[in-house]
Amino acid sequence: MPLRILEFGDNHAAGYAGKLFTRWGAEVIRVDAAESVSPFPHRAEHVAVDLYLHAGKTRMAIDYEKPAGRQLLHRLAQKVDILITDLTAADLDLLEWSSLGGSDLKIRTAITPFGMNGPKRNWLASSNVLLAMGGLTYLMGDADRAPLTMPGRYIFYQSGQYAYAASLATHRLQPTEAQTIDVSMHEVALSLHQFTTVMWTFGERIRSRHGNDFGVLHPITMYPCKDGWFAVNADVTFWDVFTIMLGKPELADDPRFATVLDRVEHCKELDAIVIEQLGNKTRRELLDLGQEVCRMPTGILTTLPELLEDPHLSERNFWQTLTVNGRELKVPGSSFRYVGQNPPSEPSPSASVDATRFATALSERATRHD
Repeated sequence: MPLRILEFGDNHAAGYAGKLFTRWGAEVIRVDAAESVSPFPHRAEHVAVDLYLHAGKTRMAIDYEKPAGRQLLHRLAQKVDILITDLTAADLDLLEWSSLGGSDLKIRTAITPFGMNGPKRNWLASSNVLLAMGGLTYLMGDADRAPLTMPGRYIFYQSGQYAYAASLATHRLQPTEAQTIDVSMHEVALSLHQFTTVMWTFGERIRSRHGNDFGVLHPITMYPCKDGWFAVNADVTFWDVFTIMLGKPELADDPRFATVLDRVEHCKELDAIVIEQLGNKTRRELLDLGQEVCRMPTGILTTLPELLEDPHLSERNFWQTLTVNGRELKVPGSSFRYVGQNPPSEPSPSASVDATRFATALSERATRHD
């Protein structure tokens, strides 16, 4: 039998974890809190997110704020292997989270803003709040301007990936009793800091905002070109090659740029040279020059229409197709696959089912397998 997952909540972190389970063959039962989970259920963004996250899941709506709904949720939880939720810690207390599940249950995974314990356990947060409180917003933008944030559901999806990996790994360990996994989205944000915290704890240096620049190495940044923007990563390994890409190999011996610190100190002078030498080229010319000729990390700012038609992604069958009301929609596929095999196809959207009847059928089916 495939893994059976019960997923509920409303901030998209559990939804993304459930999507990953669905993609790789698990049976995912998605419980929404009400018939309409959005104040704008017909807006294009809501419909797109719903299709992306929940296609292929068994869908139902349960009002688990009421006793009858909580009882029904408990019935469903008795016949699954893994529970995944992104409700708040306070909401999970009302659901008697620790008692959810039956003999088949191996893992309860809770994705909450600040974790299941600690003084902030009952605080609420959106993605931009978590980015700000996690210190990531402090690093984004220009030093003399207001900090920037990242749009969308970045922290939710990252938290969902953590939850998926932790749940699957724990299940593979075949625990003899149910394990509870606590995913704090605030701590997920902190885990994505790279070396920023170490800079402070080791060297008492606070990393600051500095626009497109990497800050401690240069040039690792983006520059304007004839038809858009391009990016280069000319760190220590690629500095000499980059001088050749610029058509100025003599810069390798220029005392202004002799060391990493020199290049950071004289970054404005270096930027002016780069724009003068490469700014009149197209993105295509710069990709060919950087990647094919000079063999150094070079990229371009790519638009979504360009990505959807990218021949490399097409050959790797990355984009998958959902058919909705006779219309074919492209959605991102799996970021990993088995060598020699195509990535799994995206499942089709499922219709909602009656929760009470499904809970009864689920129990009967499980009994037949027992």
